[in-house]
Amino acid sequence: MTAPGLGFDVTPFLHQDEGQHFDRKSLFHGPPEAKKPRDRKEVRDQVARYVAGFANAEGGVLILGIEDNHTITGHQLPQSALQTLLSVPQSRCEPPLPPGLVVPHDGHELVVFDVPSTDGPVQVTGDGFPLRMGDQTVDSSESKIQALKLQGLVESHESRPSALKLSDLDSDLLAQARRGAGLESLSDSDYLLKRKLADRRGSELVLRQAAELLFARLGPDHPNAGVRVFRVVGTERRLGATHNVEERPRIEGNLPQVWQEAVGVIGGLMRQPSRLVGNRFQAVSEYPRFSWQEALLNAIAHRDYSIQGNCIEVWLFDDRMEVVSPGGLLPELDLQELLSRKRVHCSRNPRLMRTLVDLGLTRDQGEGIPRMFAEMEDAFLPAPRIEPTARNVSVVLGNTTTLTEADRTFVERLAAEDLTQEEFRALLQAHRNTQVDNASLRQLMGLDTLAASQVLRRLRDRSMLELHRAGAQSFYTLDPGLLAGDRPGQGNLVLDRGELAADRGELPADRGELGADRGESGPISSTVTVGDFLGLDPALQQALASLGTRPRKEKLRQVIGQLCSDQWRTGAWLAGLLNRQPENLSDRHLSPMVKDGLLERRFPDIPNHPEQAYRSPSPSNP
Repeated sequence: MTAPGLGFDVTPFLHQDEGQHFDRKSLFHGPPEAKKPRDRKEVRDQVARYVAGFANAEGGVLILGIEDNHTITGHQLPQSALQTLLSVPQSRCEPPLPPGLVVPHDGHELVVFDVPSTDGPVQVTGDGFPLRMGDQTVDSSESKIQALKLQGLVESHESRPSALKLSDLDSDLLAQARRGAGLESLSDSDYLLKRKLADRRGSELVLRQAAELLFARLGPDHPNAGVRVFRVVGTERRLGATHNVEERPRIEGNLPQVWQEAVGVIGGLMRQPSRLVGNRFQAVSEYPRFSWQEALLNAIAHRDYSIQGNCIEVWLFDDRMEVVSPGGLLPELDLQELLSRKRVHCSRNPRLMRTLVDLGLTRDQGEGIPRMFAEMEDAFLPAPRIEPTARNVSVVLGNTTTLTEADRTFVERLAAEDLTQEEFRALLQAHRNTQVDNASLRQLMGLDTLAASQVLRRLRDRSMLELHRAGAQSFYTLDPGLLAGDRPGQGNLVLDRGELAADRGELPADRGELGADRGESGPISSTVTVGDFLGLDPALQQALASLGTRPRKEKLRQVIGQLCSDQWRTGAWLAGLLNRQPENLSDRHLSPMVKDGLLERRFPDIPNHPEQAYRSPSPSNP
């Protein structure tokens, strides 16, 4: 049952990825068909560590009873063991933290620990001081945590008292934050107290500056809490008769208003050059959306608001974008760690950051700066520059592609190939460096060893890469035909698919009907039969038979669209009929077609739903 008066709503967390302020764990282990309860002591130890880690950072939510694929499995604990688990934050943490609670959902009980940020370090009895960093909980020290607490929760501008009253705040924004935090049942004042955005002085509620910055209905009483946007004609600012700077109207208001308006203004100034997307050139924004928005959000969340003489400034030059944030780097942050893409977490304004997560303005996945670098690299743009001074921090994004003419020629050779992003980058790496190996592909794409090996083997099997065996030093080079721009034999790879219905043997025997109607949206076909093929329109049968083993992407996707035109089809059903691996079909075609609006998912908010199916959008499929 839910703890009295708390009314915690788990809904916002059910499909959320793990991050700085959220983690989920299963209470079972083993293969899906033979799940067994986890060791109870192991679970209690894990809870103590994660709860203390959240408390030593900015607080967070730990939910037990959710699998990695977001499936809810709950628990099978007897009442005595459940009560012992709920009391872990009190019995294992020093100072004690609030106990957990049980929240029923969808026929299961979830065990929830809603952890506040503390004013001082929290120790797991006999096991040190853990700290939440991104989506990991790491070992730290009492002195480091104490320094973070003093810097962020005691000495920062956001912790100071505000002259505003509760009635001066935007009640709609507060309701949005409460919903996002799973605390909709709380009053506005109780939410502010829980997030340390206010204090109780007798019967009076005293707001902090963080609450004013976030929720002031008429904007905060801060002369420069907004954003200034400048467009520069050229690559350098000039004065006098050659003045080349245009300033947009200053963006002011509470921080959610500032964020939304700034994103709209800056996005509207972005140009649309032709850039390489996958192995095709397309018109896209001159900077990856995540990268420039992450730079802007970091400036809003982490700037020094005690500096009241300067705004955040965004400068758009012809060749770069600069986001300048008042205040230097925090002493705990190391520039080289940031540039090396190491995940670090240190917040000047922890109250602001936690509430921005509640408001849904940041995804809270612990990706931040590392992903900003990765997105720029994936777009073949220069790595971001982070330039700190004693007065401010600038993030500089360049928009000049790193592709050479030789790269462009090579990419043109691949235009007709059906490649995943990982496969394309492996080929380009081999082109640029004369070879590619498992280690370099892992570093380039963030893959693990097995995934990188699978990518390289697929390309070898397609005669696009050649393997040079040397034990642990094995590497791959481009196939000579691909190097020369000529792939002999390609035209002979198309085999007659007319045998699909009768002779090939890959398809199981006819199993009869496809199953009962599953609801108003139409039946879902998941099992492939010979009857499925024979039951298709003759023109579609012919289209299937003419695909060959290596069809062009456009042709294959056209057939997929036709197969999904009349009812929901699962990925497994499509893969069986098309003689493709389900995972490859999903990665290379189904997901991109959903993104392009060519298909829709039956469960759009749960891409990995076990009964996921696809259908072509049309007037007859509302």
